[in-house]
Amino acid sequence: MLQFEITQSGQAREVKVESDDVIIGRHNERTAVGLDLTPDDLVSRTHARVWRAAGEVRIEDLDSRAGTFVNGEKLEAPQVLRPGEVITLGETQLTLKTTLPDRRKRNAPSGTRNPKRKRPLKPRPQPAPKESPDPLPDNTSVGLHVELSFDGKTRLEVFGRDEIFIGRKHPEVDISLDLSGDLLVSRTHARIWQTRSICWVEDLGSTHGTLVNGGAIDGACVVNTADKVQIGSTLIRVWHVAPTDMTQGDTAAVVAEDKKVPLTEPQSVRGGSGFPELDSYPVYKEEDYRYYLPGERSAPEVEAVMKSRKSPMGRIRTTHVCSLDEPFTEGEVASALMKILPDLPTQLDAHADADAMSNWLVKQLPDWLPSIKRAALFAIHHDTGRVRVRAHVPSLNAAMSDMLAHRVLEGRAGYAWVQVSKKESVRRLSTHSGLYVPLICAGLELGVLCVEDTDAEAEFSAGDLAALMVIGQLASLAWGSRSVSGA
Repeated sequence: MLQFEITQSGQAREVKVESDDVIIGRHNERTAVGLDLTPDDLVSRTHARVWRAAGEVRIEDLDSRAGTFVNGEKLEAPQVLRPGEVITLGETQLTLKTTLPDRRKRNAPSGTRNPKRKRPLKPRPQPAPKESPDPLPDNTSVGLHVELSFDGKTRLEVFGRDEIFIGRKHPEVDISLDLSGDLLVSRTHARIWQTRSICWVEDLGSTHGTLVNGGAIDGACVVNTADKVQIGSTLIRVWHVAPTDMTQGDTAAVVAEDKKVPLTEPQSVRGGSGFPELDSYPVYKEEDYRYYLPGERSAPEVEAVMKSRKSPMGRIRTTHVCSLDEPFTEGEVASALMKILPDLPTQLDAHADADAMSNWLVKQLPDWLPSIKRAALFAIHHDTGRVRVRAHVPSLNAAMSDMLAHRVLEGRAGYAWVQVSKKESVRRLSTHSGLYVPLICAGLELGVLCVEDTDAEAEFSAGDLAALMVIGQLASLAWGSRSVSGA
């Protein structure tokens, strides 16, 4: 049980929550909220999570729009929350009061130990033993491989998805790996996922914790085949098998030094591209994203940075592609767009600077293509090596798959995409489909134009993609000319 003091509009009230794991936000149809802060509109529908584990209360932000603050400092990662500390969400303040034991602990016989207090958490797991790990099973199936050892028996499970939840059968959570036979496993115990074949494991506030090489983890960490993950009494090894042809096209594409590739055609990368074609792409919500220069996109350079990234907020899969030099006919372009095309260059040039032009453009896009519900222009800042939102509608923090965005730039092509199914990724985006098109002028990469449709089962057509490609090319010319002139 957790107890909070909530202050809204100058009035305070105390609330006791009959749970050790609480989602804080506003009432919504998708997620059960344990602490409803309606009517504070600055609070996201699933804003933050507070839970008790190993005798401590912890808090994390759930990719909220306005952020979560503890004692005035923005929460960047899960941390311990102590009684008396002030949490700020939107215009609401919460203070954690003394945590209360649940009824089972109050009625427990004298001398009964609380397993949550038995073992303090360690910040990082111990390194894997130096001896060679056991050889992997002879199974080349594409997907997430999980080898389990329990009660003297070993078995292998292969999942054709990038994220799985481990626990015991649960009415509200899709448990991918059911360990009901192990009584030390919590209902929602841990999560395992992969990004670029780098595997991660995260404890989800379980009663007995998740151990890696004998050390309890606090949050998420990278694991490889030499690491031994322990969940309850079950030992686990995890690895990912990617499609064998995933990078062959990029690795084989080595261009002679004296051969010039047209700026509208895909730019080859020596040593294999760090942004190959994937079955699905992770989506992250960050203040800005790293920009990889065209000469610094080899697989080894990108992998070194990607290992530090944690769980994405969802995944998307491409459905259509359209290259910059691909010809189009009037029939592929929406009729509404054909009406505005003749005047569009003049309208773009009419704005005082690139910021004004970008804001005008994203506001106009839903009028030209009605299926667009959200639009964002991500600009490349070459001086800092970062990619940031320059303009977006509505006023929500825009999310992006920077891996797909770099593929758009490198391949000189636009992509249509849809969100993957719930069976492939439990984490769901608030949008269903979208388009990414490159903004490139005279070979200079300026940014990426991204639009989305939030309607369920919505999907952009090849014609929609062709239309946005035309708009993107005209915007690139207007933007690029200003960059050259210094405007």
